[in-house]
Amino acid sequence: MSRGFRIAYAAAAAVATVSGSSTSRRAAALTKPLPMVLLAGRVAASARRRSIADNVALASVIGFSTAGDRLMLCEEFTHDDPVAKDRYLRWGATLFAGAQLSYAIAMWRAGARPSARTLLPRLGLLGESATVLARHRRNLLPTLSTYGNTLATMSALASDMPGPQPRMRAGGWAFLLSDLAIVNRRHLVTDRRLRVAGETWVLASYFAAQYLLIGGLADRSVTRPRGPGRSNTSGSSWGRRPGRPASA
Repeated sequence: MSRGFRIAYAAAAAVATVSGSSTSRRAAALTKPLPMVLLAGRVAASARRRSIADNVALASVIGFSTAGDRLMLCEEFTHDDPVAKDRYLRWGATLFAGAQLSYAIAMWRAGARPSARTLLPRLGLLGESATVLARHRRNLLPTLSTYGNTLATMSALASDMPGPQPRMRAGGWAFLLSDLAIVNRRHLVTDRRLRVAGETWVLASYFAAQYLLIGGLADRSVTRPRGPGRSNTSGSSWGRRPGRPASA
């Protein structure tokens, strides 16, 4: 990506993060879509260099994420209706599950394969948020646990991408850690300043993850499959690519 695009994206993400962490719903609603709009333009500009299937996967990531962003914004700024707040969170997680599955399809096509070494630590981390939900919002557990499984799988696949690394691995971890903070911030943090700091982290790490992952997959070199049944990581039921070190 060009230096100009990186600067524009960083500025849009910073504005959206500050607005989303404030008390102004209108400002957040106006600025939160901007980073995804820029990424959509970047993907469209390089569409001819990719297959139709890869373009459909990336368009699905952007579409599901943008719709999910809107619902998560509604969840964040709904204060006096717990039922509506839970509904927004449930549907937001469902849409983002679609985004994670779209990511997974694109990464699988690029040759990435999951392994126990990469998947189990991620599932273990998300088990903490499942425990919090089981105590505070058990009715959300089925939907959010399903989403968590898709997120962990995407993150594990990102770590096994043939390139560009460590960019893809960092993006997968950033997405997982961003979403992990959402449940903890909602149910375990009561101090207002800490809640603002938590939302700042959620948004900043989320926008960073989308930049790393979508930008990485939009790179033409990433979408060249390694061949069936090969993985960069050890412990995989699909096997490990010889001569490549395992990484998480």
